[in-house]
Amino acid sequence: MNQRPSLRTFNLSAWALDHQSLMAFFMLLLMTAGVISYEHLPRNEDPAFTIKTAVVTARWPGADVADSVSLMTDLLEKKLQETPYLDYVQSETRAGQSVIFVNLRDDTPPAAVAGIWYQVRKKMQDIAPSLPAGVQTSVNDEFDDTFGTIYGFTAEGYTPRELRDRVDDISRSLMSLPDMGKTSLLGVQEQNIVIAFSPAQLAGMGLDLQQITDALKAQNAVEPSGVLRSDRDNIALRVSGALTTEQSLRAVTLHIAGRYIPLTDVATISRQDAELPSPVFRVNGKPAIGLAISMAANGNMLSFGKALNARMDDISARLPHGIEMSKVADQSAVVSQAVSGFIRVLIEAVMIVLAVSFVSLGTRAGLVVAAAIPVVLAMTFTGMSLAGIGLQRISLGALIIALGLLVDDAMITVEAMVSRVEAGESKWRAATYAFETTAFPMLTGTLVMIAGFIPVGFAASSAGEYCYSLFAVVCIALLCSWLVAILFSPLMGLWILPEKQASQGEKSSRLMGLYQRLLNQVLAHRGMTIGVACLLLGLAVYATTFMQGEFFPASDRPELLVSLSLPANASQAETARQTARLEQALQGNPYVDHFSSYVGSGAVRFYLPMDVLLNDENTAQLVVVAKSLDDRDKLSAQLDALLARNFSDIITRVSPLELGPPVGWPVKYRVSGPAYDNVRQIAQHLASVLGSSPLTREVNLTAGEPERLITLQVNQTAARAAGVSSESLAALLNTVWSGSVVTTVRDKNRLTDVVLRANDRERLEVGTLSGLMITSATGQKIPLSQVATPVWGIDDPVVWRRQRLPFITVQTDLAAGLRAEAVSQQLAPLVSSLRASLPAGYQIEEGGAVAESDKGNSSVFAVLPVTLLIMMTLLMIQLQRFSRLLLALLMAPFGLPGIVLAMLPTGTPMGFVALLGIIALAGMIIRNAVILISEADNNVLAGMRGDEAIKAAAVHRSRPILLTACAAILGMVPIAEQVFWGPMAYAIIGGLLVATFVTLTVLPAALSLVMQREKIPVEKM
Repeated sequence: MNQRPSLRTFNLSAWALDHQSLMAFFMLLLMTAGVISYEHLPRNEDPAFTIKTAVVTARWPGADVADSVSLMTDLLEKKLQETPYLDYVQSETRAGQSVIFVNLRDDTPPAAVAGIWYQVRKKMQDIAPSLPAGVQTSVNDEFDDTFGTIYGFTAEGYTPRELRDRVDDISRSLMSLPDMGKTSLLGVQEQNIVIAFSPAQLAGMGLDLQQITDALKAQNAVEPSGVLRSDRDNIALRVSGALTTEQSLRAVTLHIAGRYIPLTDVATISRQDAELPSPVFRVNGKPAIGLAISMAANGNMLSFGKALNARMDDISARLPHGIEMSKVADQSAVVSQAVSGFIRVLIEAVMIVLAVSFVSLGTRAGLVVAAAIPVVLAMTFTGMSLAGIGLQRISLGALIIALGLLVDDAMITVEAMVSRVEAGESKWRAATYAFETTAFPMLTGTLVMIAGFIPVGFAASSAGEYCYSLFAVVCIALLCSWLVAILFSPLMGLWILPEKQASQGEKSSRLMGLYQRLLNQVLAHRGMTIGVACLLLGLAVYATTFMQGEFFPASDRPELLVSLSLPANASQAETARQTARLEQALQGNPYVDHFSSYVGSGAVRFYLPMDVLLNDENTAQLVVVAKSLDDRDKLSAQLDALLARNFSDIITRVSPLELGPPVGWPVKYRVSGPAYDNVRQIAQHLASVLGSSPLTREVNLTAGEPERLITLQVNQTAARAAGVSSESLAALLNTVWSGSVVTTVRDKNRLTDVVLRANDRERLEVGTLSGLMITSATGQKIPLSQVATPVWGIDDPVVWRRQRLPFITVQTDLAAGLRAEAVSQQLAPLVSSLRASLPAGYQIEEGGAVAESDKGNSSVFAVLPVTLLIMMTLLMIQLQRFSRLLLALLMAPFGLPGIVLAMLPTGTPMGFVALLGIIALAGMIIRNAVILISEADNNVLAGMRGDEAIKAAAVHRSRPILLTACAAILGMVPIAEQVFWGPMAYAIIGGLLVATFVTLTVLPAALSLVMQREKIPVEKM
């Protein structure tokens, strides 16, 4: 056997002992830097991750759905398909409007996203000349803006304009706050001054709408009126008559065809909300204006929230009577609670690890390990600060995970020192001996553990980006722990350990004797030991088929999102009525703290991992905040029953907030193909198939419902004879029913449109259409029916497309207690059967949680070969034999029985977070295997026989292996009940428990067989 390179040529521990004052200074310096870094680390609820979606909006007023799709949406989609890193383009097209989502691939580098959005903007400018006249486009590349703090303002005795001006002033006053990001006003209703006329009255008076329009425009026009320039000064000239209020409009007198007609004689003038409604915001059932506030990137949410709350409290005290302010969302409170909760859990984990150290190593040795913890944490906080990683859900969890690992090296060092002092050596020699015998195996094991987290850090997906700080923090903490173990722990051991160390007590000797007898039996029955272990491993593999999968668990926040989707042609007024019904049912509910409603849109992104809904008149979403997490679950069940009973005619969904990248409806199937009618038929058939399954709830389609349509069939010959055209008829109909903007009123700092339209009584009557009078080229009034005939029909109000093919998504919620992966698996035969019967060119693709989970898992698996290569390289450098390399690697799967035993009975799902834990667990198992194998090989080099060397190594390394395993296992206990970290904790606890036993039994048996094959003398059993 080849001799490994010795580390005794340079001993870092000895160097540290020779420079005790310098090391003490460095220790104090690191502690100070750690405290300062901790105080200044950003605090947030979740880690930032890039929402790789931009939204392109295009408007073409007057176009129908078919023309909008073929002449606007299709051209834009084709151009957008040139976008780098594009995953897919998806669009929603309505008459005259298209909303296109540009979705980048999950592996798009986050740093490249801003540049890609700049390219998207350029492409929209490039294609503008190719679009029909009148098309206007805009790009929203800030789709991921998160407004974590929301205030609602309600008013009594104030006009909407007065309330808006007040909230505008408040928004302006907040911009001076440190770490201030953006503000956005919610629920602002644009108002118009409406001139409502009677078409029948105008026709009877012989008046033309164009005459009224021209008169108002001429009076209100902004034109230069010149400057009188004298020898001494300049005198500005002005012309009065500008329209500024409703009163100034009521004073207008029209001069038409020689007649003077007051405008009020032919129309009523009033200020009303715009006909095209804006989304409405309500707080606890009352109309309100919301002020949504975001924090600047990399800000500290706790300090920002404190400053913001102080400013808003001052503003609230100065609000006039009648205006009330309420806090709808407060991310700083959530972050404060989350950080304090995790700090509490971190302290619990520290106490558990310290208890393990003191109980197993004794008081003084335990103090050495205990002293290593604050030093490592201080170094870790400093590293986090330098790496730009703040305190949030993932990094705090990573600290707790790392805590069980970061004491491993210190425990190994201290245990080696204690054993040498017990053998009679001096503390100085014991401290330097630990470096000589354990430093390199510890470093290899540490690097192997870090390599186990590589798939987390380098997974090219949104899920990987979300969890990146797990890798970064664990990497920093483990590297720091190795440095502390070789530099500071020997020094603290020299200071704290006694000159002479008593041997372990009778209890310890009794336990060691029990292990030695077990080890003798294992080595006597090597084949049986390995066979039983392999059988248990096979059973565990089979048992995994009974475990449910999961992408990310639901959030532990108290909010519930209640979504209402009416038919696509529903008006916002009807959506508001349905929302009011639900609000009334929520009033006085004992589980509800408060709630807010968004009518005509989904909730603003107040939480980064949100599935944001589009602004559509048929959409509403309520954010219901329960009083506690238990109340949230009770309220959810209550709302499900309420909606099923009283809102069964519309699509509803109650869901908690999500963790990780947003998914929305958990199970989705996307039906696509070239012909929209065929797509609709297939989607409806699929929906009926899914609806018949007891696994699903609220099966619905994203499109496919028709809307009523009246088409004026124009007799072009008669129209030309009368001097009218389709264009003039369309303009007339638009003015009568929807209203046309004739001018604008300059009202202080706002421009208010003046809209001319028919009065409500006549424009809401279908009969008005047939009796409408139009003006011929000669000025005569003729009935519309003379040149056009109204024909009833139906049309598609909305068309969804993906990669330029129409599609309809069939989506469903899950029956109680089920998870998306299990439901998808059981629905697969039904869906596959339907998929097999589809005509050529049509397809059914799965989306939802399963597709997102596959993307996340695939990104992790893609990095596994690199992880394996790095691990093999490290192991080969340390072990220098292929047989030892394979032994160490083959130990990793033996954690699976423990994983199954921990997760299957408790119903813990095998999700993305659990997968990360299993990969990291493999590194821990291999690390322990490396330490034991290295010790056995060193014993052989020292002249021991094979089994004697294995026994000595196993007995000597059993205590540090058990100690470090106990520290890691018990360190996971505080986070085992955490919603997010629970699956990882269970996987590591169960897996490491069983794998540690396997390492101390099966590994010696396997190593004995390998040594026998290598002709290394072993004892005859």
